[in-house]
Amino acid sequence: MAAKTRDKKTMVSASELSQMGACERLVLFEAKYGKRKSQCQREAIERGRREHAKFFRDGVRSQADVQTSLSKPWCFCASLAWGPEAPETDLLRRFRDRILRRTAAGRGLIRVYYRTAPGLCRCLEGRRKLIRALCLGLKPTLWIAKAALAMQEQKERA
Repeated sequence: MAAKTRDKKTMVSASELSQMGACERLVLFEAKYGKRKSQCQREAIERGRREHAKFFRDGVRSQADVQTSLSKPWCFCASLAWGPEAPETDLLRRFRDRILRRTAAGRGLIRVYYRTAPGLCRCLEGRRKLIRALCLGLKPTLWIAKAALAMQEQKERA
């Protein structure tokens, strides 16, 4: 409890301690003139802030989509195959939101899916045999999604 009430100025982070051991002159310089970030560091920080804001907006938008999934099912193929409220559809939504959206490649895959899936679903609508084939085709994706989410939850617990 006492550690939490200490003044932030008296606390030294592990990074600062390691830096002190590596370069005493830098520590003295920063103490005298203050810390200064390079242009490259400032640009990287700004890029990170933009990506975090975009990720947050996507997450908020995704939550709104899940809440209105009956009127606007964003998991087109799963909604056609099993229905918008099915556990399989929910699993794929969680995979999209928690795994795919975290990487640039995942977001690219989502964009491609959103461009192609609506047309595919319009073609499949009303064709029971093709929808059953779609269900079978999505089974490996379900297995991958389930395994990836389980691994992520295991990492978060550790």
